[in-house]
Amino acid sequence: MTCAERLFLAEVRLRMGCQEGKPLDLGFVQVKPDLDCGGVPVEVECAERAHYGLGQALAYKYAVGKAALVVIAEEVSNPLRNFLAWASQLGIDVYVYVGGEVIQLFYKAPSTQ
Repeated sequence: MTCAERLFLAEVRLRMGCQEGKPLDLGFVQVKPDLDCGGVPVEVECAERAHYGLGQALAYKYAVGKAALVVIAEEVSNPLRNFLAWASQLGIDVYVYVGGEVIQLFYKAPSTQ
């Protein structure tokens, strides 16, 4: 699949109820997430570039303590699911945009303590 995130960005933004991302200061450089969803900076990336998106999401997490990654895919293969599961262990909220829907993977319920 040849994918261009810009073709899906408006739809993902609408479905997630987000705003355009605002620059974040890392102290030595500014980075700009694709979206801001209630204070959570979000990177949107095509599946074949998910590793780049993860790097950007980690920079956002460094800046504000939280971040999310939305991966655009035709389907979620086992290797992609394994990579995204690993990414979620780094504290990144992980979503996939597949079949016109945004689906959160590896949802962590809030602590009740």
